[in-house]
Amino acid sequence: MAPQGMTVGQLLQKEREEKSVSLELVAKKTRIKLAFLQAIEEDAFQLIPSETYVRGFIRSYAKLVQLNPDEILNLYRNQAEPPPSSLEESSASSNRHLKQIKNHLFDFLTTMAGGTPAYSLGKSVFRHKD
Repeated sequence: MAPQGMTVGQLLQKEREEKSVSLELVAKKTRIKLAFLQAIEEDAFQLIPSETYVRGFIRSYAKLVQLNPDEILNLYRNQAEPPPSSLEESSASSNRHLKQIKNHLFDFLTTMAGGTPAYSLGKSVFRHKD
């Protein structure tokens, strides 16, 4: 498949050039605008209108230069979606914890205002007046 460290755009461009195919010919055969093909080769996927178009264009381009489209799309997915960092994971954990605290605070305030909490306390925390 792809040599280590090559991006989708680099790989497609390398294969195209090895086959001596011009980008204009790729545009003509795939019916993909030249500007979009240039964006793919430059890995500037944000210049293409939608993710669906990006995947379709990559698939068509890969077929034309005789690469396995599924392998190229997997490479694209890995390139486009880097693995989450530990900072993002700890942030998600903090958000869950904060949400729990907010829910408990809401239930406490509801109880103090005379409402019914979303859960049962089991035993009454208030003294009964005799």
